[in-house]
Amino acid sequence: MKFGSVEFFKVLIKTVLGVLFFVPLILAIVFGVLFAQKNSQYKSLSEENSAVMQENDKLSIMADVLVGEKVGSAQDMREIINKSGVSYTELLALAAAKKDIDANGLYDVLSNAGVSDKDIIAMAAAKNTVGAEEFIEIMNNNGITPTALVKTVLQKNVTKPEDIYNILSGCGLSDEEIIEFVNSKGGSQSGTQSSSSGSGSSSGSESSSSPAEDSPYAELYPDMYVTAPADYNYEEGTIYFTFDDGPSKYTYSILGYLADYNVKATWFVVPSREEWCTEALRAIAAAGHTIGVHSYTHDYEKIYASVEAFLEDYHEAWSIVREATGQTPQIFRFAGGSKNDFNEDTRDAIIKEMTRRGFRYYDWNVESGDVNGATWNDMYNSIPRDCHALKRPVVLMHDSAGTPNAVLVLEDVLRVLVNEGYKFDSIHDDTEPVQFIGPFA
Repeated sequence: MKFGSVEFFKVLIKTVLGVLFFVPLILAIVFGVLFAQKNSQYKSLSEENSAVMQENDKLSIMADVLVGEKVGSAQDMREIINKSGVSYTELLALAAAKKDIDANGLYDVLSNAGVSDKDIIAMAAAKNTVGAEEFIEIMNNNGITPTALVKTVLQKNVTKPEDIYNILSGCGLSDEEIIEFVNSKGGSQSGTQSSSSGSGSSSGSESSSSPAEDSPYAELYPDMYVTAPADYNYEEGTIYFTFDDGPSKYTYSILGYLADYNVKATWFVVPSREEWCTEALRAIAAAGHTIGVHSYTHDYEKIYASVEAFLEDYHEAWSIVREATGQTPQIFRFAGGSKNDFNEDTRDAIIKEMTRRGFRYYDWNVESGDVNGATWNDMYNSIPRDCHALKRPVVLMHDSAGTPNAVLVLEDVLRVLVNEGYKFDSIHDDTEPVQFIGPFA
């Protein structure tokens, strides 16, 4: 192949083209490998930096907690603690270090934090309960005996005699000491219950129920009794906001708007045993709102098939609320209202049995229409208008994933009614019911 010949230039061109194609390809591969290595190093450094930032955020949040700059209420404290990742055991240890807490004070701290009475007793009396040893150590460091704490809990909520005996005996009390304690409470009858619901509480320890032999359902759920009030309170000029079907993803937004206007409300819940629901129930209770039962399944055909079916559904929802909050719901709202197409055959028998057990049901007289697709504009105009026409409005709204407009309009409706000078309250144990049928219709 002679220099300058056609063959020479063909080879030359092929060589140049090869260099132009393969050199960039080789460079791309080399730089790609280097970039991947650098990217991996960067990602690792980024994750380490993120972990450091999270720890710094946690320390910053806890610093704010300790100096009291961000805490305005028990609910605020709970949100800060959850955000910081600090456990309640750690927080209690900090509180215990102050050396000025007694059994009643510790009970209030735990109760306000959403810990149920059942859990408090378990921590104090059961050595095999998770976290119990740390809890006992905290109490002992402050001179609080398990006996003192259990007594405090029992003085808040009276349970069945056998429960009291087993708990107190397990804490080392003698039979004489137990008898002295029971006598100091004025006695207790099996199958009765005296406890708090929301922001109110019932007094006395005797159930308002009729004799067991008067009811064919007396043997069902012997723990499900409460004390009905001797008299009811009628607060004219007071508005009662009620929320059915919660908790939901909107619960904390509703709590926030109510807190902004210092309004207490009532939740008729459809609870589950999932952790997020437990936390939401505790948040509602900790904020001072009332919790009543709506149902467990919200399945009308199933719930109203018989009195037994209603009691089974109710007991499950009622138990969930008790275990989550330490409070015993004394009020309820029928799924679909007390008068609906599904309970016509069983309604009267259900009301008779629930009344015998001391429970009261509440309907409503102002319907927001949120569950039927009412718009923001519809509710903004209708709720204040309907409240104006009544002496004691009970407003039905929903805390559910399907009623976002209820959350959007709540703040604006509250602003209007607050500016008009209305009073607000949650439904207490002695609040006179609003009912579609029955003695308070």
